[in-house]
Amino acid sequence: MSFCVRIMCLFFVLLGSQLRAQVPFRELSVFGTDADRLVVDELGNVYLMTASSIERKNAIGGATFRCSELQWGDFHAIDVTDPLRPFTHFPATGKVVFFDNTLSVQGTPIDLFEQGFDNVEWMCGSRGDGYWLWDGRNSELVRVDRNFNKRFGTGNLSILQNRALRPIGMMERGSYLYVLNDDFALLVFDMFGSWKKSIPLAAVTTWVADSNRLYVFRNDGKLEIIDSNSWLTETLELPGSVGDYFYHNGHLFWLFEGRLREYERGENARN
Repeated sequence: MSFCVRIMCLFFVLLGSQLRAQVPFRELSVFGTDADRLVVDELGNVYLMTASSIERKNAIGGATFRCSELQWGDFHAIDVTDPLRPFTHFPATGKVVFFDNTLSVQGTPIDLFEQGFDNVEWMCGSRGDGYWLWDGRNSELVRVDRNFNKRFGTGNLSILQNRALRPIGMMERGSYLYVLNDDFALLVFDMFGSWKKSIPLAAVTTWVADSNRLYVFRNDGKLEIIDSNSWLTETLELPGSVGDYFYHNGHLFWLFEGRLREYERGENARN
């Protein structure tokens, strides 16, 4: 074998190794769906949503449950802070609908208007059987208990932050409440609603948090992983730059063009 041929072979071997190192996810499965949004709870159950339905695929046993009784208007993605008592918020009608783990509606929907909260634009679950509400009129975070009795509020955060706050997502995980603003600044609060820091993000398509990390899916096809203890960042390549993503326990879920694909992190990527 000539010297040039050996050099070319070595080049392609190194190139192949480099490309494998740049692809941190290995595809496990793919199936068809008409959903356009997804959420995964801490038990690994997958929730697929359309404009009028929610479907749950159990992590163990593969059983599927579906709810199409969603006649209260447009709804935000199902909140699975408590996977045994997920709920959905319908902001226009002020309704909050709770489900059991088979997606059967539990009791009568909560009417936030009747509870005295007439301008709740966002809502998320909180530990200790409570909830966080975003009062758009007063630009305030409100913490309520399981019965929707107000425990405390933050005051007008737009004034305190000296900026217009228009959240497009909320999530409590670990020791923090995260609020994503429409300018893609992620505001971090403690469990008492005290502001801790703001993290400027690139344009976000999807985001999720667990007890230790934030997973930010950017529209340039990158996944930004932020450690919520050190606030250090790791960036990974995604399979594509569009679609709805979710990350849970080393598994990546990608919903795009009528297909849900599941991946796991490869041996070349850190857990």
